[in-house]
Amino acid sequence: MIATLQLDGLTVAAAMEPVTLRVAAGDAMALVAPPAIGTTVARVTAGLTAPLSGRIRVGERDVTDLPPPKRQIGYVPAGAALLPHLTVRKNIEYGQLKRARVHAVAHDWLATVIERLELGPTLGLRPHLLSDAQRFRAALARAAACLPEVLVIDLPVTAGGTDRLTELLPRVAPPDSAGVAALVCSADPALLGEISAQVTVEVTGRPATGSG
Repeated sequence: MIATLQLDGLTVAAAMEPVTLRVAAGDAMALVAPPAIGTTVARVTAGLTAPLSGRIRVGERDVTDLPPPKRQIGYVPAGAALLPHLTVRKNIEYGQLKRARVHAVAHDWLATVIERLELGPTLGLRPHLLSDAQRFRAALARAAACLPEVLVIDLPVTAGGTDRLTELLPRVAPPDSAGVAALVCSADPALLGEISAQVTVEVTGRPATGSG
């Protein structure tokens, strides 16, 4: 079965219209929304906040009520949110904690992600010494370390270092998979690069829908 992300009638704020979308494995979809709403959609999808209504599915599984470690969703917060007291390597390894699925292949997959995202020279550095692009790639590697079926990426209003996003996403596909289904949330369509499939969240009017 090809894993997909599905949001069915999802609402995270009283003023917004429900969002329904489907992202296939190996595809990316952009969600264009005001910053507060886009960030909340990302957090709800990742399991950090409960929705007001609607369901979240990964493949055939309804994950709406599951905790983050059981969703198979990797999350890249706005601004990367790397732990400042940890090196890049330790930040990436943090993404594997409490994820039993990755224990058997953790070391090999970690090395693969680090190589694919060109992070080798930065492994011993702390986040404040990184460029914007390196911080973003480190956060992407941390999210990919748990072998997710879905990636949710929240781009800040003044995103830096994300211009290679569509090039980087295929590099973090788990081994022997059809690719990761990626949902990229942003308030600025200009930051979304070459992601052609887009959904705009409406505060009033008809529900936002889309497919990838």
